Amino acid sequence: MFSSLLPQPSNPILIHRKGNKDTGLIRYPGDTGPSFTQHDYVGDFRFIPESPRWLISQRRFREAEDIIQKAAKINNVAAPGVVFDPVELLELTSLKQQKVFILDLFRTRNIATITIMSLLLWMLTSVGYFALSLNTPNLHGDAYLNCFLSALIEVPAYITAWLLLRTLPRRFIIAGVLFLGGGVLLLFQVVPADYNFLSIGLVMLGKFGITSAFSMLYVFTAELYPTLIRNMAVGVTSMASRVGSIIAPYFVYLGAYNRVLPYILMGTLTVLNGIITLFFPESFGMALPETLEQMQKVKGFRSGKKTKDSVDKEENPKVLITSF
Repeated sequence: MFSSLLPQPSNPILIHRKGNKDTGLIRYPGDTGPSFTQHDYVGDFRFIPESPRWLISQRRFREAEDIIQKAAKINNVAAPGVVFDPVELLELTSLKQQKVFILDLFRTRNIATITIMSLLLWMLTSVGYFALSLNTPNLHGDAYLNCFLSALIEVPAYITAWLLLRTLPRRFIIAGVLFLGGGVLLLFQVVPADYNFLSIGLVMLGKFGITSAFSMLYVFTAELYPTLIRNMAVGVTSMASRVGSIIAPYFVYLGAYNRVLPYILMGTLTVLNGIITLFFPESFGMALPETLEQMQKVKGFRSGKKTKDSVDKEENPKVLITSF
């Protein structure tokens, strides 16, 4: 209903980091503005509009309509006089609001499969990202220059992720950059020890692929889950990535026994991650699910027969939504 009034597509969300620690701020690719601490940022929340989709789920229709009208004005789009049909609002208001808990991420076989695969995807991607970052000083050559290159390669990685997310299906671009990152890390073992520049180049290319994939996960995971549990799903999977960052230093320690062993393990896990990604449902160009029943099926699962009610809901949705 209001999809044409909102800016689309939005830029992929990236979490701003300070050192190896999340600051809790949301940044966008190309954002070169000054960094703020959480204490500086709290005062600016009053300028950030609430999500209309969330307001609708909370039955706060008047506030949602005001935000939509404002968005239309900012984007120079003529908004209709009536954004929400009063009859539909009465139906939505009469419905009992569904309460959700963390166990709802595992409610059905399909949802549980998506959640488990998401946890693995986030954790293994985090292992590769942080292990490569922590192992940078151990590369040949000047440690300061290598750390600078490791940080610099993230800039084109984020820009590439932003461009790919705007035009191509999520599963294939995430799997593609993971295959790229994992493949070049596996090639590290065949490079002679005295080919320092080639070794560093392969590591940076691997970091490029894994960083691109990591930045896309925030968008992809948010698109897979319905409004009711979307924040919960992103939070749980992000927690899994913290587990990966805890494990990452032990991959670096393996270099004391064999210099190529960390890269073999990281490359293998990254390629495995890319294969897992291909089993996710595609979300590009699809309407964001509003209920648990609207979540797409995992690839390879039988969808089964749809009930008449579910078909009617898909063909006549109460609220049309934009792709992320």
